[in-house]
Amino acid sequence: MSANRPVWPMVWPWQDGQGNTMHWSDALNSRRFSLYYLLIIGTLFAMFGLGSRHCATPSEAFICDFTLWPNNLIDAPHLYVVSLFTSIWFHNSPDHILLVTVLLVTFLQSAEVRIGTKRTMIALFSVQFVVALLITLYLQIGHHFDPGNGWLDFGLNGRNYMGGSVGLFGVVGVLFSQIKRPVAGALFYSGFEYWNAFIYQGASMYVVMGHVTAFTLGFLLGQYWLQLDNQSVTDELN
Repeated sequence: MSANRPVWPMVWPWQDGQGNTMHWSDALNSRRFSLYYLLIIGTLFAMFGLGSRHCATPSEAFICDFTLWPNNLIDAPHLYVVSLFTSIWFHNSPDHILLVTVLLVTFLQSAEVRIGTKRTMIALFSVQFVVALLITLYLQIGHHFDPGNGWLDFGLNGRNYMGGSVGLFGVVGVLFSQIKRPVAGALFYSGFEYWNAFIYQGASMYVVMGHVTAFTLGFLLGQYWLQLDNQSVTDELN
């Protein structure tokens, strides 16, 4: 990819990383992680439905046990650690699971054939974990020094977090960092997030902050991998 950077990061689900049409079996085999991801979240949604921060119904209460509560970092650290691995698989609204599905079908499957399944999984899970920790620490520290701040208090003690959009936006950041005009890709993403936050109002500022942090980390990770690949090519030529 470093030798021939694409103009746009996405490819159709039936194409390879260079945009060539694949046999359907090869296309499926090259995107196994994306398919497993879609199967897992679809199965959990069919079995338990959507979660919420209210935990009112039995299914919501079940999901709540697996979502990320920032105050658990101090109050129940063992539950917090578990939730880093489980919260990614649940969603709290139709718009939420739709966004994740769209990101999966457009960007995640593209990443598997652009940068490989291993790097795709590293980007998704590492960014998801790091951003969760950063946002948690931000809320914990902010609340410690400004306990009367209602926004910080609610973000820390009044709600939970779930879904894989943070990790997926990390993958988006990796992909946009490796196109021919990465700055244009970053501007495109910024426009989307502005629309999502202030026009459509489909995400709270806590989530928008997580998305932006995730995209930035993914962008930096993608640049690092690109430099690593370029260095490998240079070493082979020498």
